[in-house]
Amino acid sequence: MPPKPALDVYCAEQRTGVLARSDVHEGDFLFGYVADCPTKNAVSLTMPVVRDQYDSMNTVHPIFEMNLPEGALLEKLRLRFAKAIPNFDDLALLEIVGQSQIGRLRYARAGTNLAEPATESLHKLLTYKGAEELFARLLEQYASHSGVSGIQPKVLIRAEESNLDRITHRSTTHIVKSFDPNEFAELAANEYFCTRAAIHAGLPTARPRLSDNRRLLVAERFDLRKDGSYLGVEDFCVLNALRSHGRYDGSYELIARRIRQFVSPEEVAPALEQLFLTVALCSAIENGDAHLKNFAIVYENAGSTVRLAPAYDLVCTTVYVSDDSMALTLDGSKAFPTVKELESFARLHCDLRPAHAKKALQHVVAGVTRSAQEIREYANRHADFENAAGRLIARFNHGLRRIGINEC
Repeated sequence: MPPKPALDVYCAEQRTGVLARSDVHEGDFLFGYVADCPTKNAVSLTMPVVRDQYDSMNTVHPIFEMNLPEGALLEKLRLRFAKAIPNFDDLALLEIVGQSQIGRLRYARAGTNLAEPATESLHKLLTYKGAEELFARLLEQYASHSGVSGIQPKVLIRAEESNLDRITHRSTTHIVKSFDPNEFAELAANEYFCTRAAIHAGLPTARPRLSDNRRLLVAERFDLRKDGSYLGVEDFCVLNALRSHGRYDGSYELIARRIRQFVSPEEVAPALEQLFLTVALCSAIENGDAHLKNFAIVYENAGSTVRLAPAYDLVCTTVYVSDDSMALTLDGSKAFPTVKELESFARLHCDLRPAHAKKALQHVVAGVTRSAQEIREYANRHADFENAAGRLIARFNHGLRRIGINEC
């Protein structure tokens, strides 16, 4: 019987280990480090370098599953490759998209080399006015270079305008998101202005750009360093040893506990403050999708400083589902919290004194209010956005009233 296909796992461009299907138990996957792997190249903070293999049942290990495509991207890949790959499981999917992933891990069929994606003009994407469905073309071209999770249609691209070291840089630079206008009208603009609220509130974010036709949102990869290398990224599903489908299983208190466990001691206080700001902002903008996969940690290597990742995937969900709730529980409830509940969370779980928590809430209010003003100004310049602008601002006002502010 021929050996089963295996993947070489690369960490920071160095071959680190091998991921393969088990020869003993069907459905099991095994990962083992190469003999000379340095401890700093551990693939996950939950999987330090050891001699023994790490096993996983039914699907690949959480750190390898973290960026597996979902939604439209997954369906595109299934249609393209399922016929050629009869055993189209997670290992096969990882082989297809493993050349370009969020974070510093890369994957290639054992014995082959890592490939580089083609480049794309950001300016052309952002100013496109043609009749062709642009994202369909991007999906066709970049699907197999897009190791990124999430139901919203998205691909990873390599921008030709990026000011990076071309010698060391080998992969993608930006995330491009689209949407189905019949299901989620103006989703790109929604995320853009919600992220603008976060920026104005003082939160670090994956800074977005909105295309002229509002069909695309383009964001720089927050894990990309100036020298073209990538930070390690682990979301809170991985840190909780959960599969991606467990993203809604947990609480914001659990995230606070995992921050204390995995973030470097000197970074815990700012990380907890950032967590509080993010939860408060999500309440104000009514984002019901702040689940475990939408929080992450970043680090250079397994022995370096660990920080909380910038905020990302910020969207007002009640525009589409008016009675939506929080993705995770807070004090045992998924109802959007009141100001008193937020202040209690700040004090009991984020180590913020009452005066500090009130000041943080003021930053959130100021950020949402400023974003609402930007929405009005944009709608004044784009009449076809006026109705969507009104709905979005109405939800912002609804969220702000919950935390004691009447109008933005």
